[in-house]
This record gives sequence, C-alpha cells and structure tokens, in this order.
Amino acid sequence: MKKIKLISLMILSAIIITSCATSGVDRLDENYNEDLSGYWNDTDIRIVSESLVNECLSAPWILDYLMNSGNMKPTVIVGQIQNRSSEHMDTTIISKKFEMALVNSGKVNTVADFYFRDDVREEKLDQQYNASSETAAQLGEETGADFMLQGSVKFNLDQVSNTAIRTYYVDMELINIETGQKVWLGQDTVKKKVQKSSYRF
Repeated sequence: MKKIKLISLMILSAIIITSCATSGVDRLDENYNEDLSGYWNDTDIRIVSESLVNECLSAPWILDYLMNSGNMKPTVIVGQIQNRSSEHMDTTIISKKFEMALVNSGKVNTVADFYFRDDVREEKLDQQYNASSETAAQLGEETGADFMLQGSVKFNLDQVSNTAIRTYYVDMELINIETGQKVWLGQDTVKKKVQKSSYRF
C-alpha cells in the first residue's frame, strides 16, 4: 500500500513539474513591440530616450555653445538617472540608451559615463606599470566634459476597480559642469491604460 502511494506521489509530482515547464521559446526582433503587463519596458525606454535626446539637441543651448567655442562640438557625460518610482527599474539601461542616442546623433562628443569611468581610469593606471612608454595612455589627458545629462523616473497610478492608468514621467536636465547652470530641461510621459479581470498591484 505504501509503495502504491509513493508511486502515485511521484507520478503526481512529475505531472506538476511538466505542467509548469516552459512550453516553447520564440526569438523576437529587438524592435518587437508588445506590452504584456503595462509596466515600464524596453519599448518605453527606447521611445523616451530617442524623443528626449532629439529635443535636447534641438534646444538653443547647443547653438550657443557652437558659436562661443568656434564650432567645436560640446562634450557630454551621462550621469545618474534616479528611480523615484515604486517599481524596480534598472536605470543603467536607461542611461545607456541615452548615451547611444547622443553618440549616434553625431552632434556631441561623449566621454566614459558615470558607471564605467573608474574602470577606464584603473586600466590607464595599470598601463603606467605594464605597458611600454610608447603605447601607455597618459595620465591627466582625459577630455573634460562640458555638460552632464542626468534625470529621474517617477510613477503615478490612477485605478478604479480593474481599470488602471499607469503614468511614467521621465525628467531630464542638462547641466553646464563649469557653472552649474541648467541649460536644458525636458520631460517625456508614458501613459498606459490597463484593464484586467482581476488586476493586482
């Protein structure tokens, strides 16, 4: 009797494990858009970063800089983007999307961002001891950034019964590093209406 119960339990466990297993995997194009949950996702990051960078580079500050610098492109460093929402977000993904959009615009120079700058400096210091004098990167020769782009993501929820409006606010600011002056402020909003039969937050 015990043996029958044990076999039955093993069979039941196997059925449960099988039913929970992944039934299939589809590879998707990186630009594939489908909002499954209504939460902040990769499509939102791409749209917001491209929109805000285009807005930033169309603002008067860049023309003013070019006129005062003899047509030399400004150098921008991407600073921290703070998560001020109630959701978990890896804001380094947002920072990298902004950096990519800046580089690909061709309108500004960029330098190592907040997250990788220390790694670059450690490598340069290591070269002073382990690379030949002809090939070692020189200390004190970094290109100083003229401006820092930084910002935050905030979130607001409006919900009645099983219908919710999820709104994300992405605020960005470009700061003149020498003077501390804010030369550009921008905000983009992502708003989603989500309806589910039994919605939980």
